[in-house]
Amino acid sequence: MQRVLALSVALAIGSTVACGGPKLKEHSAVDLTKHVPATLEAQKAREGDPRTVTVRVWVAPGVRAVPRWRDEITEQIDYASQLLTPLIGARLTVEVIKDWERTGEPRDALRALTELDKGDGVTWVIGYIVSNDVASKAMSELGDARPLGKHVVVRSWAEKPETEALAGTLPDLKEAERTEVLAAHRRHKQSVVLLHHLAASLGGIAETDPAWILHPTYSAKQTSFADRTRELLTLAMDARLAEEPEIELAKQLLASIEKSEWGGWIAASRDEVVTTLRNVIDSKKAGKTASDIPAAAYDHITRIKELARRGDTVSALSDLDNLLSAYPGNASMHILKCEIMIAKPGVADKATRAACNRVSELAPGDPSPHIAVGEAFAKAGDAAAARAELAQAEGKIANLPADADAAWRRVIAVYQTMGALTWTEEAIEKAKLTKDPIAASLAQTRARYGVPRGSKLVAPEQEAALVASVKKALELVYASKYAEAEKALGTAEKTWPGAPGLSAARCDLALRTGQIEPARAACQRSLAADPNESWALYLSGVLALREPRGTRSGIDFLKKAIAVDPELGQAWRTLAKAYGRAKDKPALDKLAAEYQVRFGQNLPR
Repeated sequence: MQRVLALSVALAIGSTVACGGPKLKEHSAVDLTKHVPATLEAQKAREGDPRTVTVRVWVAPGVRAVPRWRDEITEQIDYASQLLTPLIGARLTVEVIKDWERTGEPRDALRALTELDKGDGVTWVIGYIVSNDVASKAMSELGDARPLGKHVVVRSWAEKPETEALAGTLPDLKEAERTEVLAAHRRHKQSVVLLHHLAASLGGIAETDPAWILHPTYSAKQTSFADRTRELLTLAMDARLAEEPEIELAKQLLASIEKSEWGGWIAASRDEVVTTLRNVIDSKKAGKTASDIPAAAYDHITRIKELARRGDTVSALSDLDNLLSAYPGNASMHILKCEIMIAKPGVADKATRAACNRVSELAPGDPSPHIAVGEAFAKAGDAAAARAELAQAEGKIANLPADADAAWRRVIAVYQTMGALTWTEEAIEKAKLTKDPIAASLAQTRARYGVPRGSKLVAPEQEAALVASVKKALELVYASKYAEAEKALGTAEKTWPGAPGLSAARCDLALRTGQIEPARAACQRSLAADPNESWALYLSGVLALREPRGTRSGIDFLKKAIAVDPELGQAWRTLAKAYGRAKDKPALDKLAAEYQVRFGQNLPR
């Protein structure tokens, strides 16, 4: 359906995606309809009254610093709702908008949001974080979500780079007209990004057509989802609103996906979603060297799990104890008791530990209770206790008759949450998962924050604290809080003297305050301790390029920074400038092509 809408209608909060209005060219000498984004609209409307879907919104400080931020977020959610309402019968309503006091790295935002708000009482928790420093089109850079998750992160509109990117495509307009056109692009892009990641959280699969919202790259021409995707979203939304257990939703989605192949999905994304769904289903069986639940007790166990999920642990444990009187030696039931009691009264409670120890008595080769207890200790911040339990679990995973990978992944996930790089890597190697993306992510963290593997500068249980200290120092530097950054670095260096990540942060601080030689010295110390410290390599490249004859040296530093940390976008963009200065067009063209593939957008030159 094609319509020419008035821009004022496209921006109105209460407008619908199918409404009409006066044409733009009725109040402009220029036909502005050629320069505004496509209208979001459902090609096929779902019958029946829409259901209300409640969302809770958290907004980071950098977003709240922008004028009209609250109105803009409300408008964007409303516009997304105007598509979802006819498409899958779900009308979004905001329960509350809360201040989110975080300034960490964007890639950690989804994890931080999940820890901040468990999502009780709402269908989605949406977090808004600061914008990119470039006009990105890659959906992976504009937001984040996980299949079957309740949490979605959206990056705010990058005002200056987005305006500059659009400026070259617009005709000579009056100021008011230009403002309206830019506002239309902002509303469309931010709403589409939100819709993309909401759909991904429902099990949506990346689509091949650039005009579809689940395509990996944003386009101003995107209007809706493919019909096949709409079927999945409808199924998932219905299951969520009915509060069906996650495993049931996973089974339904998997059956729907596999009922027939469809060429409109990107194969790699389809495989990733299918793997995630299978893991959800298989995880219910993972680690069960104990005897299975008897068929006669299955429905009873299902009710107990539902009581526990609702937080009624008293009733759940009472019912479970009654069931255990009939099956006193069933280790699977005791595992369930252990897991319920870990939630409440908690892992530190003596009765909880007794319940979990009972599982080990009945099924001594079963890693499940150790993993559950280790997870709880990790959440409580007791790294030593968590490590002790998980080490026991690692020694028992080989006993599993099947699904060992799922058990290993659960252990690895706990180590990751703890920020213990060494323990995570060791578990990955034992599990033979070295080609998993997790391994690459760990290598990137080591390179970015200067925690070389095998270093005696930091114990495994302190790696997370060191990384956090480097991040904190860099955040203070970025915020131009130089005195505070100096103080933070001084404190951290007393604990970890000679840590290459701290030296790299000190190099950055000196460079930004105009102390060139101290900056060089700090970067050299960092690279002497860790030749692969990517931030020190990047800054060394920047420092080299300040010299008239430093172009070749700068290029070498930047190329190595990219090799050890391919996601370091600053190094790519600075290398492009270096190639330009060297007049090396073939190298620049090659870099631009590789940048497009990795980041989904053109390389700024």
